Amino acid sequence: MPGGLDVVELAGSVAAGTADKWSDLDLHVVTLTEHHDAFLADWPSWLAAITPTVFARTPIAPFIISTVTADGLTFDVAVFAGAEPEPVTRSAYMVGSLSRRGFDTVGDALEYAVAEQLRGLAGPFISLVEREEHMRHLAGMPHLLGLLTTVFLAETGAAPPGKHWNRTFTEEQRSAVAALPPARATRDDIIAFGLGLANLLVTRARPLYPRYDLTWPSDLASVAATRLQDWLGVDTQGWLH
Repeated sequence: MPGGLDVVELAGSVAAGTADKWSDLDLHVVTLTEHHDAFLADWPSWLAAITPTVFARTPIAPFIISTVTADGLTFDVAVFAGAEPEPVTRSAYMVGSLSRRGFDTVGDALEYAVAEQLRGLAGPFISLVEREEHMRHLAGMPHLLGLLTTVFLAETGAAPPGKHWNRTFTEEQRSAVAALPPARATRDDIIAFGLGLANLLVTRARPLYPRYDLTWPSDLASVAATRLQDWLGVDTQGWLH
């Protein structure tokens, strides 16, 4: 490596002692401020001196270099000038994949997740089914699963998960997701999966509302139930109320 380095250290799960055989390798490099630009610009040369790679992405964020080694290891290098920055303090709970804001408490996150699920049932769920946009519907499944996992966090009071979700969610919760109908790009399967997930979310979320001093959005739930009956012929009165 060229000169101008201040610190080179392991980071991520390897540094924390929590790595397993599936973990990637993270390296943090701190350069002297005056050498940072030159060092970063020369990244292909010093990366090649560390290990052969079959993929190396131009620095992003703008100081992270993501690579895949010739042995198939994911190897990421973060390069900082002068010192590593302090961790950014962010709201703890990010709900779904569409929200641009976070929530400081799991109660607030729960309220948002339920309202977002009911809003989706009343509008986009029906629209996408009727337009036969089944592939687009599948692309939104991670958002819906994010809403459901928020309810799971509210059930147990757990902190948001890191990389290893099995450490956060209970076996019963994971089994409930595994029991959902398969999600495939057909009308019947989209309806079955979407309503199966919504049923699971609603029936588990509603008993939690008193615990978090929340008021159940009955009007929104009623509108969603009516529209599902009118447009898709689906009776949800047994659980969507």
